[in-house]
Amino acid sequence: MDATSQSDKHDNAPRVLNGAVYAFGALLTLLTIGYATVLAFGLPRVGIYRQSELYVNVFLGLGLATYYVDCARTTYQSNPNSAAAADAGSKGLRGRLGAVYARIDPVIVIGLAIASLASTAYVHVNFNRLFEDAHLVGYTTVDILVGTVLIVLAIDATRRAFGWVIAAVAIGSVLYAHWLTIGLVFLASNAVPVVDVPEVFRHTGMSWTEIARDGAISINGVYDSTLMGIGSTWVAIFIMFAGIAKAFGLMEFVLDIGREFGSSLRTGVVQVAVISSMIMGSITGSAAANTATTGSFTIPMLQEQGIRDDFAASIEAVASAGGQMLPPVMGVAAFLMADLLGVSYVQVVQAGVIPAALFYFSVCVAVHFAVLKFGWTSVELTSFDWRLLLSGLHFVVPLFVLLYTLIYLRYTPLSAGLYTILTIVGVMVVKNFYDAGIGLNTARSTGKQTLDGVSRGGLEMAPLVGVLAAMGLIVELLEGTGLTQGIATTIIGLGGGLLIVVLVLAMITSILFGLGMPTPAAYILVVVLVAPGVIQMGVPELTTHMFVFYFAMLSAITPPVAISVAIGSRIAGTSFMKSCLQALRIGAPGFVIPFAFVANNSLIYWSTETMVAFPLVLLGTVGLIVATVGFDGAHDLSYPIRVGYVAAAFAAMFGSLGHFGLQLAGAGLVAAGLVYANLVVGYNAEARRGTEPSTAE
Repeated sequence: MDATSQSDKHDNAPRVLNGAVYAFGALLTLLTIGYATVLAFGLPRVGIYRQSELYVNVFLGLGLATYYVDCARTTYQSNPNSAAAADAGSKGLRGRLGAVYARIDPVIVIGLAIASLASTAYVHVNFNRLFEDAHLVGYTTVDILVGTVLIVLAIDATRRAFGWVIAAVAIGSVLYAHWLTIGLVFLASNAVPVVDVPEVFRHTGMSWTEIARDGAISINGVYDSTLMGIGSTWVAIFIMFAGIAKAFGLMEFVLDIGREFGSSLRTGVVQVAVISSMIMGSITGSAAANTATTGSFTIPMLQEQGIRDDFAASIEAVASAGGQMLPPVMGVAAFLMADLLGVSYVQVVQAGVIPAALFYFSVCVAVHFAVLKFGWTSVELTSFDWRLLLSGLHFVVPLFVLLYTLIYLRYTPLSAGLYTILTIVGVMVVKNFYDAGIGLNTARSTGKQTLDGVSRGGLEMAPLVGVLAAMGLIVELLEGTGLTQGIATTIIGLGGGLLIVVLVLAMITSILFGLGMPTPAAYILVVVLVAPGVIQMGVPELTTHMFVFYFAMLSAITPPVAISVAIGSRIAGTSFMKSCLQALRIGAPGFVIPFAFVANNSLIYWSTETMVAFPLVLLGTVGLIVATVGFDGAHDLSYPIRVGYVAAAFAAMFGSLGHFGLQLAGAGLVAAGLVYANLVVGYNAEARRGTEPSTAE
């Protein structure tokens, strides 16, 4: 009887956890949609919607709880019973400890979910006092304890979702704010030899009470109005739309189109893999997540075509990273950038169009030349079945609504996202009734599909809640200690007044701080630390933000971390370092393009000069690709010729700093080289092949 009860308990646990995860995900999405509805239709703001900070608090608690419940399900499914744990426990002390932890971790995670709800419930009940009066009359011991719990939850959720990189930065920020200066002064006063702390890192120190106050309970830090405020509205609504769209079959449609194009293009599925990964990357906002999801489909497809494993991994990694800059979503960074700069969202999207086009085109050219160089082309081509496009024609309607409301009507992203969600649900209802006929079964299946999408959207947003809270904590503490201002001053001082040196230092800093982080989190960190120094050198604010955002994005393919490449190489089963080398070759122009739009500011702020600067810089990026790939479409290039292409490319991209004639000459040389290679040499090669006798059976 006891054994049966124990078996029933194990049988019921997965169902309970699955049901809880489904419900929490749906609640998080419905919470966001409800807030968007109140704002979009001017409904009375009552309850948790009466004040934006109240909504953010509820969103934080529910988001953390949703993520932790999902973690509990995952950990339980990986350790469903004690038998496996007992086997592991027989392998020494380390194995026994690991087995014990594996068995209790689901319970710990459930406890953390309860703590998330309880701590934010406390903030909700005491909200008026904490938000309005506590900074004058003081905070209670319970307030400080709850603030500490919220900080711990934000860091732990970030560690579980994104690894130790961001969590370590958050922990380091807390320790730096409290301990660094105080500890070193203490050591120095006791005549203990210590390394002198550079001036930029010195500050007066913060007590634990001040950290808990500024980091959370004063409705700052983890509640940061930019990160959690924008994250719980603009970012959330688009992540949730992506989850709903996936449930309605958007991902399958994109992959089907990719396979069809792969059978009808000479370069096969390569270009389609690049484009589909960039589109999905723009929506997901995470190069790592995009590589893991789309890469699990595209990398095997590339390998089937004969593309070498390290190239397959690097192509997917670069395309997934590049999606972060693709308008109109730009991996949700566009929303954050617009709020930080205080400019319209449309202005940010406009500024991102040309840099995205430059990167897109350069990557497409790079993979095209690589496929031709190594002979990885498709040999059995079929005509494209255009009827396949009709199967996804219904997805055009919500996309049109999104662009129309965002760009033409200039609604906020929250309102535009709401209308887009309502549109795609309405379109799917009409489509399903048209396909299957009007009836109860059709209505039931459509409702289930919609609810699945609602739950999926909430689950895809949940991991970002912790990292947004952790980034808010980091920014609050670093600004409170004065480190951000100190780094800006140091960068300018090291640059010696030379803009190019300051930009290079900003590039290095942006890449270093972005290693291992999701692009939105990396952008926030580097823009706080690096952007002020560049702006003080006279670079316009929007250009500066685009500059550091670009390099924060490229950190996903930059060794030694290169998180996007690491995931891609694991899927492809190839060497990480070889994949990194190919990713740097394919993405090489990406490390130069930001300098180009600083030199050619009309690429960001459109004017009549843009029509001249864009094609010249575009030719420059192509020249760089030819040099790094070592192929011009007709034959392999020697190193002297590759150096010549680099020189011509730099002249085309930066000639505006000196003489326009130099820029025009560089672009002309690149164009002439490519025309000669692909028209003259390529034509003669085709002619020779046509006159030579065939040796085929």
